[in-house]
Amino acid sequence: KVKVTNGPTPETLEILAAGGIDFGVVTTPSQKIPESGWRPVRPVRDCFIAGSRFAELKDRVLCYRELEKLPFICLEKNTSSRRFLDEYLAKRRVSLTPEFELATSDMIVQFAARNLGIGCVAEDFAAEEIQKGHVFALMLEEQLPVRQMCVVADSRLSLSPAARRLLEMMAGEEPQPE
Repeated sequence: KVKVTNGPTPETLEILAAGGIDFGVVTTPSQKIPESGWRPVRPVRDCFIAGSRFAELKDRVLCYRELEKLPFICLEKNTSSRRFLDEYLAKRRVSLTPEFELATSDMIVQFAARNLGIGCVAEDFAAEEIQKGHVFALMLEEQLPVRQMCVVADSRLSLSPAARRLLEMMAGEEPQPE
């Protein structure tokens, strides 16, 4: 039996530390928790997206400071992705004031597609809507750095057979004998 839940990285790490889950899938940078093993599984790059209301930005290369004048859509503050973005922009003396702070990246893509502002999400979350032409990725003078998606588990515990098999399937591996 497998139970899948969704939550921000800090919450996922708390539940893992309390023994409430076998493993979590989180993004870096994240605060490491004691006795945890981290395994990078794929790179993640964030991008800024917009809908047709912002068409004049489509073929322009923007600096981050220009984003300060635009309505902004992002994840809630309690996420590692939001913390990463805020810290990255703060180093460039840029502060974005969100019009909307949402719980999921899927919601950000939908709000951007409905022209409610400029969203920031992992490229993978926006790829389908970009391909359909519902949103486009902004071109910035400097891309956001690549982060990692990682599987994190309590290194003191062995995974349940169901959790181990799910990880194998996610990694495209052949099942290991019991």
